[in-house]
Amino acid sequence: MEHLILEIGLALALIAGAGLIAGKLRISIVPILILAGMIVGPQAPHIGVLDFRFIQSTPLINFMGRLGVLFLLFSLGLEFSIKRLLTAGPSIIRSGTMYMVINLAIAIIFPLLLGWPVKEILVVAGIMTISSSAIVAKVIVDFKEGS
Repeated sequence: MEHLILEIGLALALIAGAGLIAGKLRISIVPILILAGMIVGPQAPHIGVLDFRFIQSTPLINFMGRLGVLFLLFSLGLEFSIKRLLTAGPSIIRSGTMYMVINLAIAIIFPLLLGWPVKEILVVAGIMTISSSAIVAKVIVDFKEGS
């Protein structure tokens, strides 16, 4: 139990550090959080009492990550008004459709080349298309707020 609390504390400290770095650099927090997530995990170093592998808290961190995606989507919904969407509708539809088609094609072709089963490819491609679209939208909103 003590390791679980330490791991959650380390994860929160990493998230706070990513927020501080993003704030200082005046960029979106999303790429920094992705890099932080790539640095820690099963391949991360174990330095004394600091264990960045997050072994005991993996289920909780996975759950919190899913919850975070839901909050990201919700906050994006708060950013856009219906009037703004209707005004920019044709432009959003064209560029959004193009982005989704390209993203979906990549998400289908790459696993297909790796020999994945079709059902798994379609599930993963759908998840990647939706979540990456939300991340891109968040980065765009952050970029507009910073300028």
